[in-house]
This record gives sequence, structure tokens and C-alpha cells, in this order.
Amino acid sequence: MTTIKTPNVSWIDIKEPSPKELKYLTETYNIHPLIIEELKTPTVRSRAEDYNGYIYVALHFPVFSPQKKISEPVEIDFIITPDTLISVRHVDIEPLDEFIKKCKIPTGHLRKIAMSKSTIYLFYHIMKELYDFSMRQLDHIEEKIDQIEEAIFSGQEKEMLLALSLSRSDILNFLRTLRPHNTLLESLIVRCDFFEIKAKPYLVDLTGEHQRILNMAESHREVIEGLQTTNESLLNAKTNEIMKVLTIITFIILPLSFLASVFGMSSAYLPLVDHPNFFWIMVIAMALVVITSLSIFKHKKWL
Repeated sequence: MTTIKTPNVSWIDIKEPSPKELKYLTETYNIHPLIIEELKTPTVRSRAEDYNGYIYVALHFPVFSPQKKISEPVEIDFIITPDTLISVRHVDIEPLDEFIKKCKIPTGHLRKIAMSKSTIYLFYHIMKELYDFSMRQLDHIEEKIDQIEEAIFSGQEKEMLLALSLSRSDILNFLRTLRPHNTLLESLIVRCDFFEIKAKPYLVDLTGEHQRILNMAESHREVIEGLQTTNESLLNAKTNEIMKVLTIITFIILPLSFLASVFGMSSAYLPLVDHPNFFWIMVIAMALVVITSLSIFKHKKWL
């Protein structure tokens, strides 16, 4: 448990809450038993609720998993009281850890800005940092999209099938994780009287920041889907070209096989069989069949 205190605001950050820490929250801040149960394990649903003297907010943020190569939702629970902000999480979250380090510095600029007024201002700056982190993740997704696009038009359509699928799953998980924030932020705007009237513009700003991230993510999703369609079209075109060549080869070989089969029969009535130049006659005949077939294909613009 990390505690940072200033004359106006206290911030308690708990990672992987232990029974002792949860008991401390219950006894010190009178946290409802239902909320304590929610804090014990990660949940799948974002929500915001009013309790006696505080607001409980459960939010999920997309964090890229190098192992799975897609974004996964990571939960942060906030308990906002008039003078104390409590954040609870079960994993390391890079931007939040960095934010805490900066706020620990007594003379730090960030501490002076974020923790000089009230808990809603601290909540605002934490959310801004997390949204900035989401924007940086979108920048990385955009770089991947650019690399995939370049590879597709360099003839690596087949190799990009997995990369496209992973990128699409990544952006879909990103959107699925962040979309519920809009409803929660709007509900906090309605509850802004709980904090102070001047807090409303900050919550509105968070709503705008959230919408900007969603718009960019939707744009990336559309680009990925467009690249998937293009990639499939190029693969189909290559497959059709291969099938066309194989069909032409089969069509050319068929009459040659027929000639070889006919003149390969053991029969005394086959013409030219006893001719001294029979082999060369057959070679010339087959060559004429091939040349004629190729001429027809070229005239039909099949080649």
C-alpha cells in the first residue's frame, strides 16, 4: 500500500489488496462490505455507484499483453471521498506507477498540480495520464498497421494473415474495454455536486478525451478491416492466377497424353508406326499441338 498525503488531499494506492489492507479500508473509511468484496478480485463490468459519503468507480483500461500480442482489460477501482482518493488494482500498470513516483516527490511539479485542490482534481489527472497511455498504445497500433500495409503491397499477403487477425483482435479488445467509460463519465458529471461545482469542466474534458481516443480507435479498426479485405482480394487473385495456369497446363497436356496413349497401343494398324522417323514425327506433332494451344490462349487473352 502506497500513501501520499498533502494538506488538501490524501491518495492511497493498493496493489493486490490483502485482507489486512481491506480491513484497514473498512475500519478507517467505513467502506461498504459489498465494495470490499468487489475489491478482492477483478470484475468484468465497469460501474459507478454512490455510497455513504463516497463514490465507487470501477474502470477497465486496455493494456497490451506481449505474450498474447493483443490488448487485455486491466481494472482499476477508485473510491473517491471528499478528502481521500483510494485506487485499487491487481497488476502493475506502467502509467499509474510512473504517476505515483512523480507525486511522491515533495517539490515535484505534478504533485503540486494534481494534489493541491481536491480528490476530483487528482482523479482527473490520473485519468488523463491513463488516457495518454491509451493514446500511445494507439500510436503503436498505427505503426503496426503501416508495417502490415507495406508488407501486403510487397507481395507478403499470406504472411500477413496472422498479423491482420491479431491487429483486429487487438483493436476490438481496445474498443470493447474503453467504450463503457462514456456512460460512467457522464454519470460522474451528474454527480459533480458531490465534489464541487467547479469540477464539472474537468469531467467534461475527460469525456472529450475519451471520445477522441474512441474515434481514433474506430479509425484504426476501419483501416484494419479494409486491409483485411484487400489482402483477401490479392490472395484470391493469386489463387485464381495459379488455378488458371494449372488449368492451361492440364489442357495442353491432355491432347499430348491422348496422342501418346493412342500410338503407344500394340496394334498392327496404327499409321506411321513403322516409319523410320516416327519418333520425330510425334515430337513435331506434339510441338504443333502445344504451339496451337498457346496461340489460342493468347488470342483469347487467357495468357
